[in-house]
Amino acid sequence: SSGINAEWPLRPGNHGTGLNIPGAGLGKWKSPLWGCFDDIGSCLITWFFPCWTMGKVAESVGEDCLIYGILGMVPIVYGYFRHVIREKVAFRSGIKEEVWESLLISYFLPLCGNLQERTQNNVQVVCGSTDDIKITRK
Repeated sequence: SSGINAEWPLRPGNHGTGLNIPGAGLGKWKSPLWGCFDDIGSCLITWFFPCWTMGKVAESVGEDCLIYGILGMVPIVYGYFRHVIREKVAFRSGIKEEVWESLLISYFLPLCGNLQERTQNNVQVVCGSTDDIKITRK
């Protein structure tokens, strides 16, 4: 084993260099932290069922949806597990975010942070989107 991460290959991106190198710190969040209301459907789902969005974002970075959905709701420790997922999303997008910044967002602004991560990974949380509808004629 060469010790090279399988996710390391360069991917196209729009981060000034034309490349998105995971972990290199060249990327930016697709939406601002306060862009919670950009997708009102996802915002409402996250407000009433934060475990759903947390689980779906965790799943998008290779973690278990159910486990992280539950852990993201446990008092006191939820922020740590939110932070773990946020760091994975940031790393995969080439975003350099300080640990203290990630922890603050994860503990004190978890819904806004979760929606920002959802947008970053293009995670669909609203069921029944028009993309899922297929009309067939008999």
